[in-house]
Amino acid sequence: MATRGLPTWPHLNECADNLPDPERLLLDAARAWAGPGPAGPVAEAALVLAAAGIEGAALRLDPLLRALPGLQLACPLCPAIHTTEAALLLAIGAVQQGRRSVALGLLHRLAPPLAAYRAMPALILLACALRRGGVTFEPRL
Repeated sequence: MATRGLPTWPHLNECADNLPDPERLLLDAARAWAGPGPAGPVAEAALVLAAAGIEGAALRLDPLLRALPGLQLACPLCPAIHTTEAALLLAIGAVQQGRRSVALGLLHRLAPPLAAYRAMPALILLACALRRGGVTFEPRL
């Protein structure tokens, strides 16, 4: 089977420090949400998002991350981007571009079909909250 010409997934094999600022902000917030911080998941994510002035987006991030059982978030200092983290970042970018079917396909990498479908409203609300706060992802797909 020939592999020449197949596209590569954005963000894979990339250092987290090389991400654009919006993607890095959300990755840091998601990793803080999953971490063992003393304030609890939502407050830990809100602390990170407060740097961009959108700490309220943590209330939209929490139900999304809880709805995705296949999402594996690395530790906050991990330099590499996990495959599922890349899928989450791409799904949010796809929703911000109005490509909801692409976003749903990306969520299928993180959850079974029914759970992915049920996570779509939370994904859309998070993407809208980020955009209202001035955090817009770059088109990648």
